[in-house]
Amino acid sequence: MRWSSKESLMRHEEPTGRELERRRPVFVFSGQGSQWTGMGRALLELSTVFGMVLKACDVHVQRFMGWSLMEALTAENARLGDIEVSCPAIVSMEIALAALWRSWGIEPAAVVGHSIGEVAAAYVAGVLTLEEAMRVICHQGRTIGMLRGKGAMAMVGLPWERAVEALPEFTGRVWRVIHASPEWTVLAAEPPVLEQVLVALRSRGVPARRIDSEVAAHCPQVEPLREDLRGRLEGLRPRPELLPIISTVTGGGLAGRHFDADYWVRNLAEPVLFREAVDTLLGDGHDTFLEVSPHPLVKHSLESCLERAGRRGSLFVSMRRGKEPARDLLGTLRRLSSEPGSRRKQEESSSSESGEPPLANVA
Repeated sequence: MRWSSKESLMRHEEPTGRELERRRPVFVFSGQGSQWTGMGRALLELSTVFGMVLKACDVHVQRFMGWSLMEALTAENARLGDIEVSCPAIVSMEIALAALWRSWGIEPAAVVGHSIGEVAAAYVAGVLTLEEAMRVICHQGRTIGMLRGKGAMAMVGLPWERAVEALPEFTGRVWRVIHASPEWTVLAAEPPVLEQVLVALRSRGVPARRIDSEVAAHCPQVEPLREDLRGRLEGLRPRPELLPIISTVTGGGLAGRHFDADYWVRNLAEPVLFREAVDTLLGDGHDTFLEVSPHPLVKHSLESCLERAGRRGSLFVSMRRGKEPARDLLGTLRRLSSEPGSRRKQEESSSSESGEPPLANVA
């Protein structure tokens, strides 16, 4: 039996009006690294809504890339290790998951996207059409794929302000690329240089580890590719946002008209200011976050931002790598639909089950 009837039933069980308004979460769309083999298979079998959206994405992916998105999301031999494949696959999954949440009555109060996750956020906010979103992510994936093997990234236990000054011997050869949280920064460099950086930091007692990525985005290596990507995205016509969208390029709220070709070049080439974006959301009074991705990557960063701001908040996830998605999705739906006090208690219990390191595989 498919989920179409279950989805309808869960919608009728949702609270409405002001009660629902108070509980609306921020949809957080993760970046590269959340992909896993077969991540779309179970939901394609269960959910009509999810399947319809992915099939619509597939039309555009086949047009721009010439391969089957549906196969990439279901096949055991899918090339999800190739960045040209993983980028459209992740963003398509996130767009379909957002549609599933909304079909259940869970509407976002605002959206924010981490790196390539901004493409999904812009679509959900109504800024880009589906065709435009797929155009952006397909060409971003193709562009960054040209840098395969030339860069590497690492998560280091240093605040953003100290991450470069702590490594004066590598000035100009290592770059800050992601401001993940108050305590963590992602660095990028050429692979041999990054290995030297890791040795130097570990010798000083600084936690540091490589990220599983074949490229380094958000750094000067992308500069020579800017004009080509801009040309491929020329003609985008972003629309006024239908709900608040917080940019991780600027760290603040941004009107929909700014998400043009130039913006998406910046999204790939410039650092990800995730901590600043979350601080903006907290400053606007948001404290409930739903990570919309095939696997949680930014949950620990959100926790760190909440802790530094002295806020409790509530954090929820959609799916987990290699796990049956129905249990996580329906469990999260029930918690989002419960009373605020019990919701917080249930989420604390759920979060203790996740031993994921912060930003385990982000690019």
